[in-house]
Amino acid sequence: MGKVVHTYAIIVLVFSFLLSLAYAAGGGGGGSSSSGLGFGSRDSIFILINGEYSEKFSLKNNTKYDLKVNVEDSNATVNFGAYYLKLALGDNYLDLNENNLIDINFKLESAKGQRANLRIIDAKEQTQANSSIEKNAKNAKTEEDKTKKSDDGLKCGNLNTLKERVVCRLELEGGEQEEELEIYYLPEECAALSGAARGICIARYKSVQTCWKFPIGEERVSCARKAIRLETIQEEKERCNKLAGENRSICVREIKNKSYNLIKWRFYDLEDRAEDFMKRGLINEDAVVDFVSKTEQNKISFNEAKTKEERTAVILQVREDWKTLADKIKQKLRSSR
Repeated sequence: MGKVVHTYAIIVLVFSFLLSLAYAAGGGGGGSSSSGLGFGSRDSIFILINGEYSEKFSLKNNTKYDLKVNVEDSNATVNFGAYYLKLALGDNYLDLNENNLIDINFKLESAKGQRANLRIIDAKEQTQANSSIEKNAKNAKTEEDKTKKSDDGLKCGNLNTLKERVVCRLELEGGEQEEELEIYYLPEECAALSGAARGICIARYKSVQTCWKFPIGEERVSCARKAIRLETIQEEKERCNKLAGENRSICVREIKNKSYNLIKWRFYDLEDRAEDFMKRGLINEDAVVDFVSKTEQNKISFNEAKTKEERTAVILQVREDWKTLADKIKQKLRSSR
């Protein structure tokens, strides 16, 4: 019981930190101020990559980003400021100012072993770019539907409601869960998104999977911070304060996005803890299903929030749901004495 009481006691500390993140996200970011690679008068840049590539990158409007590319086992990933992409062969579009037009295209021409050929293309916010994103999204949706309809191995991903999918996933054995994810990987938060935003969301979830190998606490949080590419709020603010004009605005927006992603990861971490309590027999499945379903919906609500007050309300709701779950665990332990 001591361990559970300790877990319950740190809830307030966890969510106090979450609240501080929500309020602190007004400053700081991930821009870059030094010179490096950039479009200049060119519309595209070709890069040969062997394992890792890192450089400052400037768009034509002189806004700057940290560009990092990693290639391992023929898989290529790109970090571009706060954005993370797992590259597919061909076009990989990114909308940097959230106006539903493509700003940049990371076109992966080949990848083998640790080597890759990457062409970075200035998409110039062309009006036809929006239709390209929509076309890609429709193609992706078609492939998803084909997978759901044609693969008899899919057990949970094609169920109709969020709660049904949560119940199904919780009842899968370890091997079945891995098989399900191999067939169809789409976190609930990402399913509510479309186009490039969905792809970025899926890549973010995949990037933190290695963090579950660490025990609950600072090591796990540190791993998530690294995956999200978030330094301390103060360090991020200092980085933004060195910039000016549009570069600073971009930097501020990036720190907000990264801070929000860490908050949602902490929601995800609480879901993992709840499932662990269930496996240890400390709480029944219905309570965990209720908590996970509500938390998944709260991630979506957090994304849809327009103001700091709305985001704070979501955090407080998750905090209350977690407290309710912890109270049930305490009651069960008392009754089993």
